[in-house]
Amino acid sequence: MDWFHGGLQFQVEHHLFSQLPRCHLRRISPLVKELCKKHGLPCNIVSFWKANVLTVKTLKDVALQARNLSNPIPKNLVWEA
Repeated sequence: MDWFHGGLQFQVEHHLFSQLPRCHLRRISPLVKELCKKHGLPCNIVSFWKANVLTVKTLKDVALQARNLSNPIPKNLVWEA
């Protein structure tokens, strides 16, 4: 399934170790999770389906904010992105 996801399930690992080949990201994933736990950092891991639901919800929220002309752009999610 790594090919299907395009490596996006290891996005945090990729940004922490950008020079590490993608084939090794799965090996360091548990180390990153352990490090987050040790330092009390949030590590939000969701299923493939939940990730898609969250993405569609965020896109919907952004589209609704962009359509709302009574809310100036600098104060909405479009500007923050």
